[in-house]
Amino acid sequence: MTSEDLQELLNKAYFFLKFRPRTKKEMRDYLYKKIQKRHFSRDDADNVIEELEEKKFIDDKAFVEWFADQRSRGKPKGSYVLKGELLRLGIEKDLIDFYLQENPLKEEDLALKALQSKWHRFKNLPKKERFEKSAAFLSNRGFSFDLIKEAINKLQENNS
Repeated sequence: MTSEDLQELLNKAYFFLKFRPRTKKEMRDYLYKKIQKRHFSRDDADNVIEELEEKKFIDDKAFVEWFADQRSRGKPKGSYVLKGELLRLGIEKDLIDFYLQENPLKEEDLALKALQSKWHRFKNLPKKERFEKSAAFLSNRGFSFDLIKEAINKLQENNS
């Protein structure tokens, strides 16, 4: 097929990229789903993905940086959960490990930031219940128990 024949598939890929950056796996899954109802093959979808990579519309390394930045701004999570989310999105483990090694997360700050957003709900509870609910919240976000204790203690000190 010529590139003119692939334009329809390329347009679908551009539409999918319109909302946020995508991983190579996300794009492949999306295009494979779209070609089931069309006259395209998986090779056509792979050619479109290749073209998008050449034009830097798909770049898993850049995606990891973008995703980690978004997570630290919006819903802060620990490196364990971040790693799991990136793996589910199709990013290779080596790429994730390299990024986290080069750009270690400031998990203490992230845990504190995450808990501050919910602290108004917990601060008037009895001490034990406040600790349990705060710890459960941060644990679900992938923070270690040591970081959880530290974040809770800091917020209790600041709000005493």
